[in-house]
Amino acid sequence: MHLRDNRFIKATFLMIAVFTLAGCSGRLITYQGDKVTQKNLLVLLKDGNQQGVWKTNELAITYQYQMMPETLKITGTTDLVGGFALGFRWITRLAVYLLFLDNQGIVIENVLIYALGSHHATDSIPMAFERTMPIPEGARTISFAYDGVLDEEYDIWFTPSRH
Repeated sequence: MHLRDNRFIKATFLMIAVFTLAGCSGRLITYQGDKVTQKNLLVLLKDGNQQGVWKTNELAITYQYQMMPETLKITGTTDLVGGFALGFRWITRLAVYLLFLDNQGIVIENVLIYALGSHHATDSIPMAFERTMPIPEGARTISFAYDGVLDEEYDIWFTPSRH
């Protein structure tokens, strides 16, 4: 009976681990229904190959995307800007999300495109990402959201507004 109990515990642990990993597949946080109100942070989706820089006071995202009929391939880099680029030695944690928005700036869907966990702090700046994903129905623009910690003590973030 002891061997059977041990197998049950291992199977239960494995199921919990699988469901946890499945749940973390790019949608750790949802901004669905929130709104991006700053027009300079909205990027109109256009067919073909596009590129640009999306920038706040803390973070710049240099991106290139290729929009196909049903998918979007996006590559780019994230980089600290302003005094943040000079004053901090480590990025302790950073999550960057691509936001798909309707024509009024409401978030339809968000996808995690870059993640750096607290056990993998880096001084490697800029940090590169690449993702290909389906374009949700009704998406007209994109934007980004991020949440991070610099040098284990300073929080940085940009999120859409709740309304």
